[in-house]
Amino acid sequence: MTPATLRRLALPLLGALALLCAIPAAAQAFSFLPGAEGFSAEPRGEGGMPEAQAGSHPQALALSVALSGGDLRDLSLELPPGLIEDPAAIPTCSQADFARSRQSPFEESLSGEDCPAGTQVGIATVTSAHGGGETRSFGVFNLDPPPGAPSEIGFSPYGAPIAFVPEVRQAEGEYGITLLSANMSQLAALQKLTLTLWGTPYSVIHDAQRGDCLNETEPGFGWSKCQVAPPRRANPLAYLTMPTSCEGPLSFTASATSWQGGKDSSATEAGGLGECEALSFHPTPAGRLSNPRASSPSGYEFEIAQDTGGVTDPTRRAPSAVRAATVTLPEGVTINPSVGAGLGVCTPAGYAAETPTSAPGQGCPGTSKIGDFTVKSPLFEETVSGAIFLAQPYQNPFGQLIAVYLVAKAPGRGILVKVAGKLEADPNTGRLTASFDRLPQLPYSSLLVHFREGQRSPLASPPSCGSFSTSIDLVAWRDASLRSHTDSPAQVGSGVGGGPCPQGLAPFAPTALAGSVNSQAGAYSSFYLHLRRTDVEQEITHYSAQLPPGLLGKIAGVPFCPEGAIDAARHRSGTEELEHPDCPASSLIGHTYSGYGLGPVLSYAPGSLYLAGPYHGSPLSIVALDSALVGPFDLGTVIVRSAIDVDPQTAQVSIDSQGSDPIPHILDGIPIHLRDVRVYVDRPGFVLNPTNCNRFSVASTLSGSGQRFSDPADDTSAQAIYDYQAFNCVSLGFKPRLSLALKGGTKRGSNPSLRVTYVPRPGDANLASAQVTLPPSLFLAQNHIETVCTRGQFAREACPPGSAYGTVAAFTPLLEEPLRGKAYLRSGDNVLPDLVFALRGRGVHLDLAGKIDSVGGGLRGSFEGLPDAPVSKFVLKMNGGRRGVVEVAESLCRKTQSARALLVGQSNQGLRLRSQVKTGCANERRHRKTHKHSKKGRNR
Repeated sequence: MTPATLRRLALPLLGALALLCAIPAAAQAFSFLPGAEGFSAEPRGEGGMPEAQAGSHPQALALSVALSGGDLRDLSLELPPGLIEDPAAIPTCSQADFARSRQSPFEESLSGEDCPAGTQVGIATVTSAHGGGETRSFGVFNLDPPPGAPSEIGFSPYGAPIAFVPEVRQAEGEYGITLLSANMSQLAALQKLTLTLWGTPYSVIHDAQRGDCLNETEPGFGWSKCQVAPPRRANPLAYLTMPTSCEGPLSFTASATSWQGGKDSSATEAGGLGECEALSFHPTPAGRLSNPRASSPSGYEFEIAQDTGGVTDPTRRAPSAVRAATVTLPEGVTINPSVGAGLGVCTPAGYAAETPTSAPGQGCPGTSKIGDFTVKSPLFEETVSGAIFLAQPYQNPFGQLIAVYLVAKAPGRGILVKVAGKLEADPNTGRLTASFDRLPQLPYSSLLVHFREGQRSPLASPPSCGSFSTSIDLVAWRDASLRSHTDSPAQVGSGVGGGPCPQGLAPFAPTALAGSVNSQAGAYSSFYLHLRRTDVEQEITHYSAQLPPGLLGKIAGVPFCPEGAIDAARHRSGTEELEHPDCPASSLIGHTYSGYGLGPVLSYAPGSLYLAGPYHGSPLSIVALDSALVGPFDLGTVIVRSAIDVDPQTAQVSIDSQGSDPIPHILDGIPIHLRDVRVYVDRPGFVLNPTNCNRFSVASTLSGSGQRFSDPADDTSAQAIYDYQAFNCVSLGFKPRLSLALKGGTKRGSNPSLRVTYVPRPGDANLASAQVTLPPSLFLAQNHIETVCTRGQFAREACPPGSAYGTVAAFTPLLEEPLRGKAYLRSGDNVLPDLVFALRGRGVHLDLAGKIDSVGGGLRGSFEGLPDAPVSKFVLKMNGGRRGVVEVAESLCRKTQSARALLVGQSNQGLRLRSQVKTGCANERRHRKTHKHSKKGRNR
């Protein structure tokens, strides 16, 4: 039986004896030996002296542990942040070679591996029960790593393989390594372990400890027997790199568990590092738009490139890593609201769930992705790649509206890079500044942040052509005095769609479509308005419109939204307003849908329309409370209040831009780029169509932003006319009733009061004109006309009291209360003064002016161009007596008194009427007859 065979048979027996021997020891507490004997860590430089130079490559790193009270099962060795292992510095040993016992030409090795000499990265010095406490060294090799691990190192003392898999710590930008070895074989029976990793494995100073020279009978002259290769053919690469921080001592921690269930840990410190001020800090940052066209959706690319030669070259020092980056994008580059269309967000929990091996969507959802994030490192062949995710507004580490998460991973290596960044927008201009702190200390040659292109690009390019620059400020890790400032130029060389660059003032020709959903004349119908502009046009700042005559709103039964509710909405989020509106539902008259952004895809936000009270001198107003929910961005509640005027002659409704609120341009630093506004006034039974089927129009006037958005004096204007016409007026009837009554004296010279009542038939066309001729027995009592209101006085509503000669009331289904007022005689262009009815009610003013003349001996009143507005009854009462303007020319009781009328409806249907005037003569004859019989009775 050969010695090798005896040795192989003895191994299981020795392991069993070690286990039996350990049983009494289980009663002892499992622990590290006290002080440096139990755990020590030392980076070594030339001559075995402690390595104290930041960013250098040590000759070796020695980690020693010694435990008692149990059999070592798991061992964790936590290295300081920034102490880098480069597994790509040397080849790897296959797992098959590592598992195969090696052969030696000198004596049979007790090492249970057969790895190539060129894969060795250090030695493990072991004190074990196998040799009665003999201390022996074994090669440590760079192994093919298992899936999900950046690397693996291992040694096989006495044929019992022990492997350490590095785990990368990446909390808050830290790149630190923890060496983990789990479930060590009890056959090894380790009592003490010193793990020595070489800073530059191919250095000739390690030749005597590599391959067949380790533990052999003739270890001398290792450089000639055991060198990996001649230096010219095998360029040494650095395997270990010291941290680039000079802040505090280097901290190491060891944790261990035993097979018997014991646990213990120990910590130690090595001396601090120096000469950080001499480290290189020359990153090369660059920023550029992906779409060099004005006023267009654009992606953006930001890259930090670094010379990482000092990480792999043992003769150089590693450069200082970038800790913080502040990137101020070019003037005019802003958030593009179009990005919000269909965009999701990544919650704090989703960000925390991102791990090196988490599946797509398991952490941050795919809907929150707005770009790509990649890191290239000299430590790995593959690119560490991932995405930029939009963080949940306000629910992010910065409490900001806009924040992003950069997440890149190499699952096969167990590498994860996570960086949170905030984006701040200038509240006046929207210019963006992105800030990233605690960037990864992982050495990288390129860190690339790429915001996506396309129709949902997150950014908008400047509105003009020219040269623009990104301002980039970088700060080094640990040493804030190391700074770098760069201005990265970018060029915008064409206009929207590749057209010519904008020159001078941008064009402004928006469109406005409008109409009733149901065009039936006289019917209630929803009304819609659609405003649009293109990307090349100026922003919309104001809107006014004149609606067609007869297109009116029924405000009867619709309360005004209280002023307090409108003010309260200004301080609420868009979500709060959408879910719990401030204005009461009883005031709701419609809704809006507004599109924001650049390019073919817009983000749309909902809003509501409410009826409100007087505003800036106008009798009514409509307030739009828009929940500015641009995708996941809640920009609050946008309030645009439009002043509503009613023409006093025609009752035509208009929106007055002078009294209305401007349309906002920027919210929380985000230019909203309003492009599409859809207004639906769809409260049932609210909007009433005209009863006139002539062709009219909705005349919209829009203001553009000019050269300076914030300066109203710089605005330009454009008018958009859209035809409007009601249909089927022929279906409307026209058969009103007209009655006249005199009250007072009936004899010649009397001045009775006059009452005229007009009552239309429901559903008929509205009255367009009226001529009423009194019987010849009545004429104008000019001697009673003491005062006539001038036109100027009437316009100022300052008519003398004596110029009012009657009262008037118009009852309409559109208002809860009738319009009431006085009948004035006002100076005009005719021989006789005009008769003007000044109607007032709920802030609405109507002035109906009629001409007075005489025809065929009868006094005639003519009213032309009456408003196309429905009335259920109209009553005129002219004074009698001393203030009466009607005088009796002959006794009214001699014959029946009849008035003639010509009435024309808005549907162009006419009607001639002869209406008997009630005079009271029947009562007078009845009174005479009664008096005559009474007199006869007395005579008898």
